[in-house]
Amino acid sequence: MKSSKSSHEHTIIGMVSVNDKGQIVIPAEARATMGIESGDRLIVIAHPNKEGLMLMKPDSLESVAKSMLSKLNSAKEAYSE
Repeated sequence: MKSSKSSHEHTIIGMVSVNDKGQIVIPAEARATMGIESGDRLIVIAHPNKEGLMLMKPDSLESVAKSMLSKLNSAKEAYSE
């Protein structure tokens, strides 16, 4: 199950089930696409309205945050002019 993807769209790679220990298996295609290997640590981020979870590599989260801060600063500068 996939959707088309642009730089602002999400891609659905598959579905997982949660076992009785609260564990999930990340689909092989997702691991390959995202470069996730055995032993990698992931950050679990909850949606503010408890609508879902997102997994990210720590270094990916840092680059996303830096990009967002850069765009915010640009917007602030444009607004103040």
